[in-house]
Amino acid sequence: MTAPAQRRQEVEMPEGTPVHGSPARRHYLVSQLKRLRTRTGLSQEEAAEAMGWHKSKVSRMENGKWKRLSGPEIDALCRLYEAPDELREELSHIAKAASRNRSAAWWNAYEDVPGGAYYPLEYEAGQIFEYTLGLFGGLAQHPDYVRALMERGAVPDEAERERRLEARVERTRSILRRETPPQMWWVIDEPVLTCQIGGNKVMRTQLEHLLELSEHPAINLQVLPQSEGMSLNYGFSLLWIGDDRVGHVDVPPHGLLFDAQEDVQHHELRSQHLRAAAASPERSRDLIRARISELT
Repeated sequence: MTAPAQRRQEVEMPEGTPVHGSPARRHYLVSQLKRLRTRTGLSQEEAAEAMGWHKSKVSRMENGKWKRLSGPEIDALCRLYEAPDELREELSHIAKAASRNRSAAWWNAYEDVPGGAYYPLEYEAGQIFEYTLGLFGGLAQHPDYVRALMERGAVPDEAERERRLEARVERTRSILRRETPPQMWWVIDEPVLTCQIGGNKVMRTQLEHLLELSEHPAINLQVLPQSEGMSLNYGFSLLWIGDDRVGHVDVPPHGLLFDAQEDVQHHELRSQHLRAAAASPERSRDLIRARISELT
């Protein structure tokens, strides 16, 4: 195979890959820039210095914390990394499209609210797996439950609490009201049902809300019984975006994203074990109803 043909093969976009301005393509841009820099042997600080940038700019770029990247900047960075011409042109085009489309997404109105790079990736996903322990996952939380969580002291400012609540409600609405919502698998550790947040009234409201969500055709809800002994010591999510897979661990302040193949495969295997050990959706709803009865 000739060198040009090899380069074309390297950058060929798989069938079903999202459009250039989408969150998935921006994630692809970041992952490609990381890969190219690593291949050159340059550190983040060395690459920034070579570009004449502030020493933290490459780090922020690779952590998805950039607000705007121009096509010429990406073009110059790709030249520094000696990227193939086709890949350089593709990444520059993604950067331009991302800048054009940035103002349209709902989460841009909530840049002051924690969520980082996860919200746009979650919105783009075609499939989502989420394992939660301790607390209900963000997409499953009723507004009363969210308020009770924040009133425990983690967010002392009332205006900020309402701002975060607005973002949480909009996040759930944007996922569930999509024309084609992602297919979701939620595995909830059984102790989450009994972890008292906000008193009996709030917990009943939350559990009734969970039952209602479990009837959504895109949601497969399972409770992982304590008797199975399969609980992990942390929760995580997996997102399927086109042919890409991305993982997320919900840790303060902004969560941790991972996309290394070994890490993703490890968590995908964990997700399969958790789903196999969890109660069926029907049995899970019975467990939730039983907990509601106890609270009543």
